[in-house]
Amino acid sequence: MSSAEINARVENLSHDEIQTSFHGVAARLDRLPSGSFQRKAMWLIGGVCFCDCLDMNVGGPIIAQLLASGWSDAGLNSLFVSMTAFGYLCGGLMAGMVSDYFGRVKSCIVNTVIFSLGCFAAALSPDMYFLIAMRFLMGWGLGAAYPAGYSALTEYTPPQKRGQYQAWVGLIANCGTPFASFVSLVLLPLLGWRSIFVFCGIAGAIVVVLLVKFMDESPRWLAMKGRAAEADALVKKWEAAAVAAGHTIEDVPDELIKAEMAKREVKQLPTSVLFKNKTLLKRLIVACVLCWTNFVCVYTIVSWTPTIFVTRGFDVTMSVAMSVVINLGIPVGVALMSLVIDRFNRKTLLCSTLVISAIACFGWSSIPADQTIAIMAVGFIMAALVYFWSLIVSSVYLSEPFPTEVKVRGAGIANAFGRIGAILNPMWVTWFLGNWPVETAAMGIFGVSAVTAIFAAILVGVLGVETKGKTLEEINDGVFD
Repeated sequence: MSSAEINARVENLSHDEIQTSFHGVAARLDRLPSGSFQRKAMWLIGGVCFCDCLDMNVGGPIIAQLLASGWSDAGLNSLFVSMTAFGYLCGGLMAGMVSDYFGRVKSCIVNTVIFSLGCFAAALSPDMYFLIAMRFLMGWGLGAAYPAGYSALTEYTPPQKRGQYQAWVGLIANCGTPFASFVSLVLLPLLGWRSIFVFCGIAGAIVVVLLVKFMDESPRWLAMKGRAAEADALVKKWEAAAVAAGHTIEDVPDELIKAEMAKREVKQLPTSVLFKNKTLLKRLIVACVLCWTNFVCVYTIVSWTPTIFVTRGFDVTMSVAMSVVINLGIPVGVALMSLVIDRFNRKTLLCSTLVISAIACFGWSSIPADQTIAIMAVGFIMAALVYFWSLIVSSVYLSEPFPTEVKVRGAGIANAFGRIGAILNPMWVTWFLGNWPVETAAMGIFGVSAVTAIFAAILVGVLGVETKGKTLEEINDGVFD
């Protein structure tokens, strides 16, 4: 629809039609103060993402035990990690279609159910091949739920606090990383690896029940789908709650909403627009490279560090214990990020911490095996740095640059592309472990991560868009011109 046609249509709308339009709902949401509905969404989506981090981080200790016990070998372990990532890739590609077409809440519920069923089936695995197949199913479920959850939260929160809310979800989620190491440390020697999958399945089932009972659909998504009455009812409920809490809620002037409506018509768009629109294509490329870097670096740390320790002469219990100490740096990095995310530009934080973490990764890999205190101390710092920018990527910057119409599809495609890095990651890891001396293999493995991080920093600096403090609509002003 041309600008003239949009203006003509807008002028004929009533006050109620303007207030319940997509732009009216978005403007009313953005001027709401922080309240219980946003915190509820934060905790529920945090629960979905907690399951993702829990799942991703139990894999490393499990395959280390499977290798040590003879139930698996290095080749099957590599396939286990790759098929997990391939499941995430397929799920990420499906996330946008399910979420953009059927709803944010339904997407989170259905895909978390898939994850839980995969966990319970994995606990009953008769052999490694069946376990690998179930690992693919688990990855599919969480690969779809993860980008849908993070992307949905951006639609609930005001621009001044959006980064902080996303960071808090990241903090909730990434507490799953050291928690997974602790659970592995306790359950692996006592009950074996099957009990860990049962534990993860129960965690997923609890999250599903809470989502069904308490999660409200995104009003932005409802308004985009033409379900104005439902979107308006939710916003009115939250407005009334804010007034009851003592806040003064001012009306959004019709003229302000009309000005936004005149810019573009919001409706369901085909996925192809992400590739045909030059601005969105640039943003998609940046998001894809950031996700690739994210998964390469994170998978190297959480999935392969225990195995690297085993190859360097540590027993499974010691390698898991050292991994627990290193992984304690993860919530520290995420907590620090949550304090500064809305104070500094996103691009500045990303570029600087990507480069610094690259230096830390390469430095950590060069520490001799007999320096266990140094390995844990520097590893703690390395994990904190990597997860500082990792959470900016996955929880804040990944979905912000995309308009509501294709938000989860854009985030899902980028997430899926990043999973390709996770799929290929075991190939070069096993090559280094098999062809380089034990003392230097880690330098090659983490050297790849360091180079990848530096390349991502350069790309963000050149093509990245700044999103700090802007509404979702402001970020996309002019995108469709």
